Amino acid sequence: MSDIDYFSIVESTHDVQNPSSPAKLREVAEHLEIGAGDQVLDIGSGRGWWAAELAAMGAEVVGLEINSEFVHAARKRVHDAGLTDRVRHVEGPALDFEPGRYTVATCLGASFALGGYRAALEWMAGTLVEQGRVAIGDVHSVDGSSTEELPSLIELVHIAEEFGVEVTGLVSASVDDWDRYESGHWKNVHSWAKRNPDHPDRQTVMADSRRFRNDYLTRERGSIGWSILVGELKL
Repeated sequence: MSDIDYFSIVESTHDVQNPSSPAKLREVAEHLEIGAGDQVLDIGSGRGWWAAELAAMGAEVVGLEINSEFVHAARKRVHDAGLTDRVRHVEGPALDFEPGRYTVATCLGASFALGGYRAALEWMAGTLVEQGRVAIGDVHSVDGSSTEELPSLIELVHIAEEFGVEVTGLVSASVDDWDRYESGHWKNVHSWAKRNPDHPDRQTVMADSRRFRNDYLTRERGSIGWSILVGELKL
């Protein structure tokens, strides 16, 4: 089973598809000062909760997403909310998209779609108008150590500065946020396995879920942070 299909299962009921919460994401929107007239590009838009939330605040949003099931869910969400005139979901690899110019670019946990955190910031900064704003969510160490795989939080800030972004806000995941996000994965796999007793990938999916669960509980919980950095192109 591909990673895309696996995540279609584990995040099948997630509105917030990262270790955060609706309340915390609304804090991010406040930091960004989202409002009428904003043109937002959202990379890795998933099932579309964030795009719909920004559209409800008056923004026009383009969401990029490679997972066809997520795109279908996102389009249904904006249709049901009466926001189809403000949100357009584009299916396909983010790097295949030819961006215009936007007042805001966001990427909440999907920097891999653009080649990683550094590459994502460079790409996003290039899509922004003068004094455009950015929000990017990614993992970092909790203890302040920094490696290529897991940088420190201050290293994430320094990388943003390399691309002319002045970091002006921060919203971070708590252990409770992580527990809620990860537990949702386990529950969704368990429910899927009960509904699909004869699926050829059933045992593999369940084994992967247990391995990810055990890695989280033994090595990652409380050691890996996740934060959304909010900033603006420097004057």
